Amino acid sequence: MDMPILHTRVVSRQALALHWACPYDERPHRMTAARSFTGPAYQRIAAEFAQQIDTGQLVDGDRLPTRSQLEETYGVSRQVVAQALALLHQQGYLSSEPSRSGGTFVRRFKVYELPMWSLENYDGQDAFDDAVRNQGGTPHQDIRVETAEPPPRIAESLSLKPGKLVTIRRRIRYVDGKPYALADSYFPHDIVKNTAISSPVNISTGGRHILEDMGYGMTHHDDTIRARRAHADEMNWLNVAPGLAMMVHTRLSVTAEGFPIRFMVSVLPSDRWALFYAVSNESKGLA
Repeated sequence: MDMPILHTRVVSRQALALHWACPYDERPHRMTAARSFTGPAYQRIAAEFAQQIDTGQLVDGDRLPTRSQLEETYGVSRQVVAQALALLHQQGYLSSEPSRSGGTFVRRFKVYELPMWSLENYDGQDAFDDAVRNQGGTPHQDIRVETAEPPPRIAESLSLKPGKLVTIRRRIRYVDGKPYALADSYFPHDIVKNTAISSPVNISTGGRHILEDMGYGMTHHDDTIRARRAHADEMNWLNVAPGLAMMVHTRLSVTAEGFPIRFMVSVLPSDRWALFYAVSNESKGLA
C-alpha cells in the first residue's frame, strides 16, 4: 500500500503579525489597531506594513505614502514614522531611492522553493541549479577552494584526527544575477585532494557524483536548520539588510558504511527561500 507523504515548508521571516490587514488607505486605523496591538506605535506601524508585504498586498517596487501622509494617517509624530520606516529598512522590507524623488519603496525578492531531499538525487545534474531553473530562474555560482584546518565542530562531525585538513568548496550562489545563497562544503582533504572537488571549477553534475565514482556514495544525511541574524561578511556578499533573518542549513552526509564524507553549510536569506521537505511515514524517526 502506498504510504502517505507529509509535505512541510520551513520558512523563516520576521516575527511581525497583527490579527487584521487591509490596504493602508482603507483601514479603520486607530480603533482597530489599538485593540489588536499594545506595543509602541512605531512597532505597530511597521508590523502592519510588514504583514501587507508578506501577504502580497504590497509588492516589490510599490511606493509607500510620504512621511507627512503617514503622520496624518496614523496620528503620530514624525519621529514615530521615522522609527517605523527605519525598522522596516533594517529588516529588509524597504529601500529608499533618492534618484526617484526621495521615495520609499517595497523591496522584495522572488522567493524560490528549495526541495531539500532532491539535493542528493543521482540524475547527473546539479540539483540546486535544476530547482532554480524549474522555477524560471537563471542560476550561476562563484567558486573558490581552500585547504585548511577544520573548525572543531566540523572536525568532530567528519571524525578527523588532530592535524588532518579539509578541502572547502566555498560558493556564492546567484539567481538572475543577484546573490541568493552561500554554500560551503567540507571534505576530508586526503580523499578529495586529487579530484575536481579540490579545483575551483563548476562541477555540472555535483560533487556527490565524483564521490560516488570513488566508492564514497552518500546514503544518509543529517540536517539541522536554525535562524539567526546576518553576519557582517554575509551582509556584504549577499547584500542583505542587517536585521534580516538568515536560515542556516547544515547537512552531514555519510556513506552506507557510516563514513562521514561531507559537511555542508548553506546560508539562505529568509526573504529569498522556502525550504521544502517530503517526509514519508516509512521514515524511522526524524533521522
